[in-house]
Amino acid sequence: MHQKNFVICDQEADYARNLMQMIGGRKELGFQMHMFQKLEPLKKFAEQKPIQILLIGEEYSQEERLEIPAAERFVLVKAEGRYLADEEKELYKYQSVDQILTKVLELSVDKERAVAKTLRKTRGSLIGVYSPIHRIGKTKYALELGKELAEKGPVLYLNLEEYAGGEHYFSKEQEQNLGDLLYYSKQETGNLGLRISMMTGQIGNMDYIRPIPVVQDLQAVTAEEWMQLFEQIVEKSIYEVLILDLGDSVNGLFSILEKCDSVHTLSIEEPAAKAKLQQYTENLLRTGHEKILEHTVQKVVRSRNGGTVI
Repeated sequence: MHQKNFVICDQEADYARNLMQMIGGRKELGFQMHMFQKLEPLKKFAEQKPIQILLIGEEYSQEERLEIPAAERFVLVKAEGRYLADEEKELYKYQSVDQILTKVLELSVDKERAVAKTLRKTRGSLIGVYSPIHRIGKTKYALELGKELAEKGPVLYLNLEEYAGGEHYFSKEQEQNLGDLLYYSKQETGNLGLRISMMTGQIGNMDYIRPIPVVQDLQAVTAEEWMQLFEQIVEKSIYEVLILDLGDSVNGLFSILEKCDSVHTLSIEEPAAKAKLQQYTENLLRTGHEKILEHTVQKVVRSRNGGTVI
């Protein structure tokens, strides 16, 4: 079978590499995968080989994007509703590989394969941020990601760590916290969206709800209660993106990560950190949660002047 050239061009190298590997692993689709970050090498490639499917980041200008010939052109966006050219199709960046493939196949010329590969879509996007390696700036990363996405659409940030940092990150002006929201969620009164709007604080354009302050209270929440809460937020609130900053003490951690559309996993270039990440990966495989790896985006961080650099 003649392989189709599937090209990903994005300035986030880790994201593009992960997406390329996941799609490339679907051998039955018959794609020949290629990845670029700069446009000049991509232009030279396009002069030599036809591009059937192009996924290109919105960071490149529309004029630059249209210079790349492709049968099907998708623009990776961080929020929906972008102004695109007629020959461009919008593709939300931070969703699972399955969801990305579904939309690509549905909107591409290969319609008959799209039907066979149709997968479930969710209304909102659930992004998990987790690392088995501690003290590497995970919460700072999650907050920065949320603020960036909130420039494009409504985002809610929830911290599910045992020690979230309290007033260092979150204002004390909001009296209610995530524990109160869980209580309202279990009442099933139908006005959870209104409750959330009355409880949130803001960091930039991003909304957040104060974390549960007592570790034992956090550990008492069941996996089922977390799942019910996330589902209700997606269904009954205005938020396009729900970011979960996850710690090791949350019940049902692997189940939550599995439910996420994408999981951002941070690591550092140190032997001990690499060993922890390897053990975490092995645990996922041994416990039957290998699906998490399919929508994991690994981020390598480094320290600079006391801060965290992605």
